[in-house]
Amino acid sequence: MNRRRFAQVLPLALAGCSAGSGSVELIPGQYQDFAGWLAAARAAAKHLVDQGAARDAVRFMQFLTLWAVAMPRFVAREWHEVKGTNSKLELAPLANGSPFSVTAFRMGPACLQPVHCHPGAGGITVCLDGSLAIKHFDLLPGSSEYNMANGPAEIAEVSVTHAHSGRFTTFTPSVGNLHQLEASEAGAVGVDILVRWQGTGEPTYLKLTQAVPTGEGALSARHSGKWVGTDIAQARVA
Repeated sequence: MNRRRFAQVLPLALAGCSAGSGSVELIPGQYQDFAGWLAAARAAAKHLVDQGAARDAVRFMQFLTLWAVAMPRFVAREWHEVKGTNSKLELAPLANGSPFSVTAFRMGPACLQPVHCHPGAGGITVCLDGSLAIKHFDLLPGSSEYNMANGPAEIAEVSVTHAHSGRFTTFTPSVGNLHQLEASEAGAVGVDILVRWQGTGEPTYLKLTQAVPTGEGALSARHSGKWVGTDIAQARVA
């Protein structure tokens, strides 16, 4: 989704989330630096958490997307390389803790983050530079849960998003949580904003029996695999 399209769902994002705001600004303004944006965004999110509005995960993630698209450029002081990927993948924590964390990512040309979920978490992925494809899947009935090591699972393709220049996707603990990301030949730079309802929300990977293209495919197509835990290297398909 892009910023213009998101303006059309603004009323839904704010419905039931604005009562009793007091001095807290729920609508983002103009921010010159990341620190100012972060302080304001966290104050707004914490207010809604205290009001109980975060219990509706879909609406809460829509609300946070208002702030995600208002986020100014950041400076990442230290990047950490993730080992075991097909192309260089680096992460830089920008803000840890609650009510949400922010992590920047840099993906090398054609870098693939295999199918994975974030148990108990919801998130917003915003592409800032380059481009990437994000494919979402549903876990089909009869599949083993993510915490069953080597447990078999069957998934179905649901949607594909091509993100670039501020476009984004969202997920909640129950909707869109199983996904695969792949950068273009130009690579990609972006941010992930993560909300944890339960647990750590760390990615848990599914190793498929055969590779699945990210940016194309027959939606509703089914694929098989097994859960391999948090090590991205274990999810690579030969």
